[in-house]
Amino acid sequence: MSTTSAPAASRAVLLLGVIITAASAVALALILGLYFADAEPHPGLYFTALWGFPLGFTLMVVHLLESMRRRRRRAATS
Repeated sequence: MSTTSAPAASRAVLLLGVIITAASAVALALILGLYFADAEPHPGLYFTALWGFPLGFTLMVVHLLESMRRRRRRAATS
C-alpha cells in the first residue's frame, strides 16, 4: 500500500464506522420511541442496533490503531 492511499483508506474506515454507529443510534432511538408508543418495531431495527454498534466501534478502533502505527513509523524514520 502506498503512503498516499493509506490516509484515505484510514479515513474511509473512520467515516464508515461513524456512519454505522450513527445509524445504530437512530435505530435504537426508533426502537425506544416505538416501545413507548406501544408499537412493535421491525426486526431490522433490532438487527441494526445490536450489530451496528459493535461493528461501528470496531471500525473506529481499527482507525485509531492504524493511526498510531502510522505515527510511530513516521516518528521512527525522523
